[in-house]
Amino acid sequence: MTPTSKRWALVICLVLTPALPARTVAITDEDCDRMAAITAEAPNLGWAGFETGGGFAPIYIELQRQRAFLIRYPIDKLIPKGQRITQAEWVIPVVYCNGEQKLYVHRILGEWGAGVCHKYRSVRPQKVEWITPGARGASDRAVKPSATPRVNEIGDLVVNVTQDVELWYSGASKNNGWIVTVDDGGFLRLSSPVWTTRGNWKLRITYEPE
Repeated sequence: MTPTSKRWALVICLVLTPALPARTVAITDEDCDRMAAITAEAPNLGWAGFETGGGFAPIYIELQRQRAFLIRYPIDKLIPKGQRITQAEWVIPVVYCNGEQKLYVHRILGEWGAGVCHKYRSVRPQKVEWITPGARGASDRAVKPSATPRVNEIGDLVVNVTQDVELWYSGASKNNGWIVTVDDGGFLRLSSPVWTTRGNWKLRITYEPE
């Protein structure tokens, strides 16, 4: 076979070889390895979701000024190497909103874990404080929000987080999850992933070979 015929054989082979299809994986809050609902009203409590007469309970996640929800999805275990992220959508279950609200989604920049609360990013093996309580500092969370969707009805809120997942998958930014807040004030109630509605916080990631 001549060099020219070899080149044509390679071209024909590439044309006839079907491209591998894109694949979508979905993970939920049940797959997450870190979660917390924090508030300035209970600065040392790691799960202050729903305010009751005697304190807080995990029935809902209620966001208002000085409250936040933190969550991390371990995406590195789900997507093989050599892929390209084409889309990532995060489904946030809204159960109540007091008029139109603006939800802020930020990447968390610093490590956080055991004992996380409004005051501390972790308490074991030693206490480490946030730069600004509530993870509001410039090195606690990304200065620019990843998304600022407006919420005016109950149901599943779908947020485009493709850029964040790309950063985490490529290793350009460490995956420490997201913090969600309503920085402008107001009131927003979300489904609690540690109560009866587990599995509703979904992250859908579509990828294809590079």
